[in-house]
Amino acid sequence: MKKIFLLSFLSVFTLFFSCNDDDTRFETRIVANAVLESKDVVRASIAVESERPINESGKIYTYTHYVFVNDRNLGVHVIDNRIPESPQKIAFLKIPGNFDIEVRNDVLYADSYGDLVLFDISNIDAITFIDRYEDVFSGLGFSQPAFEQSFDQIDYGDYDPTESFIVDWSFTEIQVEIQTSDGEIALETTDGASGDVTGQGGSFARFKIVDTYLYAVDFSELYVFDISTPGTANQVGQKGIGWGIETIFNRDEYLYIGSQNGMLIYNIEDRTQPQYTSEISHWEGCDPVVVDGDYAYLTLRGGNLCGQDLSILEVINIEDKSNPYSVREYAMQEPYGLGTKENLLFVSDGPNGFQIYDKTNPEDLVLIEVIEDINVFDVIPLENRLLAIAGNTLYQYTYEANGLSLLSEFVIN
Repeated sequence: MKKIFLLSFLSVFTLFFSCNDDDTRFETRIVANAVLESKDVVRASIAVESERPINESGKIYTYTHYVFVNDRNLGVHVIDNRIPESPQKIAFLKIPGNFDIEVRNDVLYADSYGDLVLFDISNIDAITFIDRYEDVFSGLGFSQPAFEQSFDQIDYGDYDPTESFIVDWSFTEIQVEIQTSDGEIALETTDGASGDVTGQGGSFARFKIVDTYLYAVDFSELYVFDISTPGTANQVGQKGIGWGIETIFNRDEYLYIGSQNGMLIYNIEDRTQPQYTSEISHWEGCDPVVVDGDYAYLTLRGGNLCGQDLSILEVINIEDKSNPYSVREYAMQEPYGLGTKENLLFVSDGPNGFQIYDKTNPEDLVLIEVIEDINVFDVIPLENRLLAIAGNTLYQYTYEANGLSLLSEFVIN
């Protein structure tokens, strides 16, 4: 009889009970079944390919004259943006299990499930694979993909972490017999299935380069890699920093880490030994964060797997890094990415429009423009223009006195 792990803390489904003629009681449970792939097969499939249509856009990144768009779980589309009015696709980096990248001095660093892989992009028309660092990411979010729906139990099947990656989850319903013994409930299944040049990422980034170090976060861990020698990545640190970790942002000597229930601040004066400084907590929600000056701006998105239903834009005073505190909250409908440029704050409110605020007074934001009919996932404010990814389309805007002006709209297909 197959045993299944019960994760009651993740369950948000109502249990439906039934009885048969002999009064045996059952309940319906949702099982997340691990979909496995051989590590050898995954690693052998990494390649530089010709450009191709995008399947599902994820995060965006920009480096010099190029834009990199993640194709969730599949790899990275490379776009020539030397002429922003007319971007052109160049290539596709096939990287199974990829969601994040960073670039320093023409070396691209990318996650591939639990591995870190490196590419040489010094010749953008002839990108080459450099090296692979195996099994450096051990936590949920890298070595195991995120869950796309709520569930009650996990079935890992024949998973052996030395031989396979979990590449996906399938979801099935099972009937579970409830047996009582000495006041306890035992659950068993009765049926079921098995000089430096770096780039810039958006607010959902889990990778961040600071000087000659690459920082990465997964669901519970902070990783540190020394990348001072070109084409190498030597892990020099790893520490548990909590639970529900989602994003990482750097400003000066600090890392600002967004989690599902708050924002953490770590001091990185010693680059190899990030030190916990403080945190600010909030109710559970999906949480990217950006920082400008003495204020941090974060969006909390409720609903689905993100926790409660309330969604807000929160402004936090971080002048005293050891004592951050919330100064203002603004109601949102379905917020995602955000970014800042001088006195402007850009916030995606999902299908409710792309919002632009004047943040001259960070504690009293003034809404100055809403770009409707665009569902932005994330943004990158550059010096002379702003990049936004919405669905499978890359939008570029120039800055105007009271908002943005559309420069180009590039469908990645």
